[in-house]
Amino acid sequence: MNIKHIIYTASLFLSLALNAQENTDVKSIKIKREELYTKAAFDETEYKVIAFDKYGNPHEKAIKSFVISFNDNGNLMQAKVIGNVFPDKTIKYLTKKRINSTKICLEKIVAENPDGHNEQLPNLCEIVIFPDCKKVKH
Repeated sequence: MNIKHIIYTASLFLSLALNAQENTDVKSIKIKREELYTKAAFDETEYKVIAFDKYGNPHEKAIKSFVISFNDNGNLMQAKVIGNVFPDKTIKYLTKKRINSTKICLEKIVAENPDGHNEQLPNLCEIVIFPDCKKVKH
């Protein structure tokens, strides 16, 4: 009777332990990587885009690409830029070949953090590019 009692008690504990494991749901933990850069700004003196981190520090070399968009006589013009500096051709078009100011929008701004991960930054719109001043004879 002792052996039956020990076997019964052992099987009871074993079945309770197995039941407890079957009814548990698997939980998962989602980890969101914290973004280093929070915004970008346009430097109108050198025609380049600069990324700013969450502490307000500028990072010139962080911008990897962006798209310049503007309206030209009713047509949407777009130019993809690799790096953080406007191409000379675009600067000449916006400053020398136009007589009116142009509102541009910088979209799809991508910055690369020190770990090599790309971060999407918010668009910069309502940037006004003024044409070069010309001498006027009086």
